[in-house]
Amino acid sequence: MHPITYHESGSADPTFNLALEEALAEAECAGGRFMLWQNAPSVIIGRHQNARSEVNLNALNSENIRLVRRLTGGGAVYHDLGNLNFSFVLPRPGGKDISAPQILQPMLTWLRSLGLDAELQGRNDISLKGGGKISGLASRRLPGKFLLHGTLLYNADLDMLSKVLLTDPEKYRSKGVQSTRARVCNLSEYADISLPELWQGIKAAYLGGAASCPGQPAAPIPKQIMERAKYLQATRYSLESWNLGMSPPGDIRLTTRFSFGSLEINLGTEGNVIRRAAISGDFLTSTAPPPLIDAQDLAGALLDLPADTPHKWIDAWKKFDFSRIFFDCRDGEEIFQWLRNL
Repeated sequence: MHPITYHESGSADPTFNLALEEALAEAECAGGRFMLWQNAPSVIIGRHQNARSEVNLNALNSENIRLVRRLTGGGAVYHDLGNLNFSFVLPRPGGKDISAPQILQPMLTWLRSLGLDAELQGRNDISLKGGGKISGLASRRLPGKFLLHGTLLYNADLDMLSKVLLTDPEKYRSKGVQSTRARVCNLSEYADISLPELWQGIKAAYLGGAASCPGQPAAPIPKQIMERAKYLQATRYSLESWNLGMSPPGDIRLTTRFSFGSLEINLGTEGNVIRRAAISGDFLTSTAPPPLIDAQDLAGALLDLPADTPHKWIDAWKKFDFSRIFFDCRDGEEIFQWLRNL
């Protein structure tokens, strides 16, 4: 991996931290950027998720916990000061792909040096063998760059996590557990290490030096990037219209889980005709080369079609290359079979 510039946000405000991450991702940096950061109690939902289907909004309000939508796909995650979050923005010279295993290998190697049997698992998890999930990951391809970010559970409030995140029974049944709380664990349960030591160790894994030494300080964030972050915080990440989103049309709601993630189709109808459509879920966005297409392109193709014959929607969707919409989806046959059986 090329030498990278290391940053710290200096803030625990989730609206600012996600805005700063986006501003850093937009800015040029020859070797790429690496940031470690923490959020005050908050729920961070994926770019394509319907907040009302994924989060206990009443619990968030009663506990005064922020809801913030990120730019990447994937599922909802709970953050507090018992989490350590990481972001990588790396260049793709000549459009060459970078994989999550390549980026995360130094981190995994260091965690294993602590006696933690950490491994990448599924679409977007880091788990401990014999334990549970300690990290959720998400990524996004940008022009000439690749963004990968995630969170490490150190001593997060797992009871609060379970309270504010709604359980998808199909998701957890497939993993042999009954709830969010049963699936995750804290690193502090398995390693005798403090949170500052964890922070320093991961930093050293990417910047060199010993985990026991202070090491290289964080690089100052350029003024223009800070200004851009504050602008994005004010105009996107602090807005209810972005974070909660417009309520999807509610006449018809169809939901299921595929190998590549969950899919929820919400339709608004007039008579038997689809007039409004929205697609959400915890799926990851494809990293296929441009031109990119989006799940909402699929939704748009349903407009003016009959609402009571889902098998007829297949013809409208056959023109799409599903591998360019959903990460780890080779074709649409899995979806088409579901529609045929409705």
